[in-house]
Amino acid sequence: MSLIFTSNTQDEYDGTVGDLRPNIGIENPADYHNHLTSPLEVKPGSQIAVQSVKITRKAKWDFNDVGELLYYFGKPLGSTLKLTDVTSRPKLIQVPQGTYGTTEFASELQKQMKRMKVSPAVHQNFSVNTSFVLADFKGFEISCSQNGSTYTADIFEEIQNGIADVVVATTSPVRPVSNNFTVEDGVFSRTGTAGDISDGLCCGIMTDFPLAMGEASSFVTDFQGASFDTGGIGVNGNASWVIGLTRPTVQLKNTGKDIGTAPQGFLPDDTVMPHFFDYVAIFSAENGSRASPSFVGVGKNAGGFTINSAGQIQSEFDASADAVPSGTLKLYQGSYLTNGNGLPLPDSYKLHEILYYGGTSQPRTAIITNADILGSAATQFIKMEYSVLGDEVRVNMVQRNGSKVALLNSTLNNHQARNFKPTTDYTTALYPKMILSHNNSKLEISEYSSYSSTSLTYKYPTHTGYDATDMSGGIYTVGDSSYANQVSRSTQMRHQGSLKGDTTVVGNAPSWSSRGIANIEPPDQTYGQMLPEVASATNVLVFVGVDATTDGVNYQHLLVLENTDPATGADFKVGNYRSERCRMGRYLGFPNIRVLDQSYGTLSLSNKQITWTSAQTPVFNVNSAFVRLSNLTQRSYNATKNSVSKMLYHIPRFTNDGRQFGDLFYEVNERTYVDLGNTDSFMLNQFQVSICDKNEKIVDDLTEDTIVVFHIRQKSEAGQYS
Repeated sequence: MSLIFTSNTQDEYDGTVGDLRPNIGIENPADYHNHLTSPLEVKPGSQIAVQSVKITRKAKWDFNDVGELLYYFGKPLGSTLKLTDVTSRPKLIQVPQGTYGTTEFASELQKQMKRMKVSPAVHQNFSVNTSFVLADFKGFEISCSQNGSTYTADIFEEIQNGIADVVVATTSPVRPVSNNFTVEDGVFSRTGTAGDISDGLCCGIMTDFPLAMGEASSFVTDFQGASFDTGGIGVNGNASWVIGLTRPTVQLKNTGKDIGTAPQGFLPDDTVMPHFFDYVAIFSAENGSRASPSFVGVGKNAGGFTINSAGQIQSEFDASADAVPSGTLKLYQGSYLTNGNGLPLPDSYKLHEILYYGGTSQPRTAIITNADILGSAATQFIKMEYSVLGDEVRVNMVQRNGSKVALLNSTLNNHQARNFKPTTDYTTALYPKMILSHNNSKLEISEYSSYSSTSLTYKYPTHTGYDATDMSGGIYTVGDSSYANQVSRSTQMRHQGSLKGDTTVVGNAPSWSSRGIANIEPPDQTYGQMLPEVASATNVLVFVGVDATTDGVNYQHLLVLENTDPATGADFKVGNYRSERCRMGRYLGFPNIRVLDQSYGTLSLSNKQITWTSAQTPVFNVNSAFVRLSNLTQRSYNATKNSVSKMLYHIPRFTNDGRQFGDLFYEVNERTYVDLGNTDSFMLNQFQVSICDKNEKIVDDLTEDTIVVFHIRQKSEAGQYS
């Protein structure tokens, strides 16, 4: 009988520096060799077993499957709301399969959280750190924050880039390239020949900075440059213009439906506007005249023309009925109609008018016409403002004296037909989109708020390298928005029968909503998005608004750690974030919590940041480990590999005192002997010991000293005979 002690640390290979050993090569704690200066005689008919094992295990865990959890920034569902009652959508976070230490896991989780396609209000605002008490790992600290009012308020002069809404002419429907414009220092100008706002030649999106969502954030456009000389006599008329906001669209095809310039299912109505907008103001100047119907002359100007008290010229009105002021300013939103059953009406996704005048408490009693635009009076309108307050998009007109007149504001009138739809998961990143009718006219952005400091902070999607004939092939680079991430997973990436095949997608992230061919709970069909086919007094909107402390949108951060399916018999959609595959509670130290809301964390930074600290030490699956002796003649069988093996012993996951990590000692209570199969004696001069996993790969979570004690005996000593 022989008892053999083996270890990875050997004096003759001591490469220490001070108290440190390299633990590499033949001293690797998971794969080492011991050479015997005095060979050991192994007698015929011998057996071998593992007597004891001592290892030092780093805190590493084996993720045999992808770990999933959800991040949600919005109004919590609680026990009463459904996803159709809110405009936010969860984001899927996936921790890849693999082996992780504590810091490695924290780093990977943070990486995957920062990879999410989320609102600019929370973009990249995630951190995950480890928590220790002395040297003992206790869990994780996970933080999420929003920007609040920390935006750049005067970034309009940095707006330098615009893309045409249509970059390749389309055949069905017929649309020309819309690149007759320039963008420089926040100024949008029409180039080429004059036309009208529906000719499709001039329509551009400014892609540098998404609009911020916070108190006092604004996008103001001066339209005084949208005028023209009526005949060289010093009097200007109004030109038509369009100022709006859009989600980050980019053309992907040039024929058929869903070409990319609009969301799938949108149907342009050329009688209104051939281009898509989420929110838009359309000023159709028609003849451009600012005159009043009756003309009262008060004298003549320097050119000898009869003028009225406003300086308007008599000859512009006496000769033609066209002299009567015409033209109107109308507001529209891109949305579906619903008949009240909560489902969209077929073919109803279009631009629908939103009324800003004539309603209870609305300042405007009548529609705005040429008579209200760009005149010399102090109360004439010269600018237009979009402001985003929480999830509400408001509209003001700015007078020449600086005063603002509210057109859309839910505090004045909250009827759905008189307010823009709330922002959703698809419209939290909004970009200016403009059209001009007259050549050499311009629209000048004079105020602009964004959370981005450069055009690379929050990136707009791009489509490049496509075939010039049918736009097939090419590369769609997703950028940072949730909407673009959804587009990257849609049929818009497919080009059947095309010249160069489907579009290649770069930079997309996991998607919660994409379930096979279905896109569940689409934001464009959720709360406040679809206008009722027949309006009633009960159709009112309640916006989330701005938090008084954070000056940011009044949302909460949540982590969904486990399946939120309700109990049998309850309404399946109430309180359900559709988290069927989430199983992360115990890994993060929250074993009994399905939805980790802000009540479990600590608010800081004026309530803009929430930090959750593990309630318990996280419990992970430790990878199975086996003792393998490679240079002897014993034979075991590894069914996982379907092959003969040299493995002798399965190391338990836990020690007797329940520990999985650190210095671990295992005494084998009942040894299992494996025959060496030797009929003659032989001399043993080395031991090749390794600690491997079930696939016979060397484990990578051991450090410091490994000691394995083997016991060799003859079968006859145990009363066994061949």
